[in-house]
Amino acid sequence: MTHRFWRQPLHAWLDEFTTAGLALDRLVEHQPLPSMARYHPKEHEKLTHQPGFMAVRLRKQHPGI
Repeated sequence: MTHRFWRQPLHAWLDEFTTAGLALDRLVEHQPLPSMARYHPKEHEKLTHQPGFMAVRLRKQHPGI
């Protein structure tokens, strides 16, 4: 399986979504579990400040809204 990723400012993501006729319903930037700090402290520290990925829930925009 190929997984593609790239970094860009959040406003650029939102602009792409709205240009495609979508509205943001929910945005979640996942945080590592506290237990990760015990086994992987460097990675835990980094992911606490720079989430590794985000999840979005989008919905189709209705004209006039």
